[in-house]
Amino acid sequence: MGMYGPMQFEKPASADMSTESDVEQKFIYPLLVAEAPSGLGFAGAGIQTKANLKSFAIGKGNTSKIYYPDYIVMMSGMPLIIVEAKAPGIDLAEAFREARLYAIELNAVYPTGLNPASKVIATNGSRLLAGLADQADPKHDLSYDEIGPTSEKMSKFTAEFGFKAVKADYEKLLPRFRPQKLWKPRKLVGGGATQREEVALNTFGATISADFSHIFNPINHQDRVAIVKLGYISSKRRERYIEPIDRIIRAATPPSISRSRTIENTAAPNEIIKTFRTGRKLEQQVLLLIGSAGAGKTTFVDYLQEVALPADIKAKTVWVRINMNPAPISRSEIYDWLRREIVEGLRLASPQTDFDDLDVIKAVHAPDITTFRKGIGRLLEKDTAAWNAKLADILSSLMSDLHKTALAMTRYLIAQTGKLLVIVLDNCDKRLRDEQLLMFEAAQWLQREFTGLVVLPLREETYDNHQNEPPLDTALKDLVFRIEPPLFQNILQSRVQMALNSIATKGSKMLRYSLPNGMHVDYPASDQAYYLSSIMRSIFDHGLHVRRLIVGLSGRNMRRALEIFLEFCTSGHISEPEYLKIRQSKGQYVLPLQLVTTVLLRLNQRFYDSSHAYLKSLVQVDEHDARVNYFVRLMIIRTLLGRMDVHGPKRLKGYEHVGVIRRELSGYGVEDAVFARELENLVRGFCVITEDYRVENLTDEDLIALAPAGLVHNQMMADVYYLAAVAEDTWFFKKDMADGIAARIKSEETHYTPATSFSNAADLIKMLRASRERERSAIDAFRDPKAFDDLTDLTKSLHAVEKFERSIVPPPWYGSHVRYPVGSTHLATVLAIKDFGIFVNMEPELDALIPASKMKAEFMSDPAFTIGSVIHVKIIQMDQFNRRMAVVPA
Repeated sequence: MGMYGPMQFEKPASADMSTESDVEQKFIYPLLVAEAPSGLGFAGAGIQTKANLKSFAIGKGNTSKIYYPDYIVMMSGMPLIIVEAKAPGIDLAEAFREARLYAIELNAVYPTGLNPASKVIATNGSRLLAGLADQADPKHDLSYDEIGPTSEKMSKFTAEFGFKAVKADYEKLLPRFRPQKLWKPRKLVGGGATQREEVALNTFGATISADFSHIFNPINHQDRVAIVKLGYISSKRRERYIEPIDRIIRAATPPSISRSRTIENTAAPNEIIKTFRTGRKLEQQVLLLIGSAGAGKTTFVDYLQEVALPADIKAKTVWVRINMNPAPISRSEIYDWLRREIVEGLRLASPQTDFDDLDVIKAVHAPDITTFRKGIGRLLEKDTAAWNAKLADILSSLMSDLHKTALAMTRYLIAQTGKLLVIVLDNCDKRLRDEQLLMFEAAQWLQREFTGLVVLPLREETYDNHQNEPPLDTALKDLVFRIEPPLFQNILQSRVQMALNSIATKGSKMLRYSLPNGMHVDYPASDQAYYLSSIMRSIFDHGLHVRRLIVGLSGRNMRRALEIFLEFCTSGHISEPEYLKIRQSKGQYVLPLQLVTTVLLRLNQRFYDSSHAYLKSLVQVDEHDARVNYFVRLMIIRTLLGRMDVHGPKRLKGYEHVGVIRRELSGYGVEDAVFARELENLVRGFCVITEDYRVENLTDEDLIALAPAGLVHNQMMADVYYLAAVAEDTWFFKKDMADGIAARIKSEETHYTPATSFSNAADLIKMLRASRERERSAIDAFRDPKAFDDLTDLTKSLHAVEKFERSIVPPPWYGSHVRYPVGSTHLATVLAIKDFGIFVNMEPELDALIPASKMKAEFMSDPAFTIGSVIHVKIIQMDQFNRRMAVVPA
């Protein structure tokens, strides 16, 4: 199977194969990847070529030589078949022997009895030998004429060496690679209800969310108008991307600006205002507003309509806003839906007009009534009743025709007044790529059918990736404007200020929040101002760390960033003692970084659960996987990270075919099904973006790129609080390690302490390093593991854990748990003898206690224990955080 689908094997003519390269490329490789019964049916991604393979010394004495085969057929990084190609006429017996010797040397790298490379194929194009690596004679010997789908020998060969048979061999080997059982700490703390436990509801924050959601997440037009009039934040070119995270995010989705104009300052959008001054020249045109999802395109249009347009221009426009969220995505349905929306929009645009009044109905359809009067109506002039009845029939027919009604209302309100109709198709950017392109087609239809300007907001990825393809290639450059999102901190400050102004109007109004014990506390509305101020300080006062997290997780989607902020406010992890500190400081209090990170990682969950968190685990596995690989998500992220500045297919920067990434990672032991599942998880978690914005059923042909959230997740691999949280939701192959984490997080008193964070993060890294070494050894057996080393590097994680320990554990206790692990034996010097035990010195300034309970009753008079004597002791307890160590005589 090739990258893009199955293929059939067509045996090349003998005359077309004169060299070894011919045999490789025209004969054996096509035979390997072709579907049965003409071929063996292996995926191209699982076939490693000699360019990637390690050589071995085979043979002995004078016959010894350095050798590597032409191909190795692999499954999930495990070598299964050694394939050797020779030029026509070359002795195949020697080629078969060499391939066998290579397989034996390769198997010797693996544990005794494993022997994954069990099968060998050798061919020179005119003959094919195949057999087992541990047998000298081949089991299959096929001539050129016998290599074909109708050959009985070929049928026996493919039955033993084809995909199904080799996969069965692979599955027999898997138990040797996979732990018999896995344990997850979160699942060891109790039953399902305990695992899904939520912290007590933060009713104080919930009240704020309820009171001010219309400010932080405006939904209706009235709320949006209030935002643009009272709290609109402009995006100015000189202020964009001033922080490293902003520049990284911008680099992740670079626009092609050659066919669009970037609005320099959205607060004074002179570029668009100048365009609007052309008035009627904009009729039957489409204006594209390009920007990232959540960049504020709808808010900008609100601002343009309500604030920015000069009064003289505004007086000459009639605006119809159509929310495209509920729009049908079928071409057969969308046009009638748009007609109904235009009719309703025109009614809203002219609320003083009663369109149900008969005189208005006649005025709307005046041209048709005139036609009737001049024509057959003249026959009924003398019969008023008949004339009215016929007119009623005509008007009824016209009003039942959506298209005619929409055109007539447009003519009545627009054409006769000399105004410009502006039809805005809001919220198109939330749709998939193909649906957005359909919206553009719909905009073109509106442009043709109705006399007005159609404003269509599009996601910048859609425009950048398809601007030279139909239908976007018809867009006029002068009517394509690009909008950049404002800085998150500016938007948040503005919205918080709006909330504070609203609080000020409440005066002495009393509110109430609930305590975990069920009691209620009444507080003045003014306390909400303190709370909001403190939360905002907490986001920006930790060296920009938290702001980077929120901005990175949301990318350039400011709507999503504000949603995260609201959820932050309502998190139950911000408890009553924090309210008190906030109130006492009058909003100057900054929440501890650990608490802020806890909120972002867990929201309202007591235990970390990757599937319900903004920050996903990059080392997630499924306990049912045949081969447990902790690094699939991390390798996908880092592979795409390496392509961020590279122009991929279609010259799209940072994008690559799914099939290419899958093929690369297959060589590192990543199974296709696992790759597909974890890639989809990363897409759903906003870490990876697909070119068409789909989140499921991705194929090898789809294009993907790293999203800003993916960058943030990669950086979080060096954050101890993140690693500690991830440890709770990770499957461990050692039960004692999982039990230790579960014990530390089970108690609410110790769950979120620095000591627990360090210990859990350290255990996770220890387990991951051991797993990484196993994976690396398997890869190192037959190919250079350097690329795998780079993709799975944990150096920054390890350094972060070490640095964190130094910050909470003073010397010489720093690292003592490594130097003196529980169960180890060491020499110690007796310092003091007390009735409750004996103090011994392990090293300068590092003392331990031998408890009296662990000694014989007469230990105080025992001559073996005298001050200054050196004894052997065994470590039974180590607590470097509280500087305590317990030992017993060894």
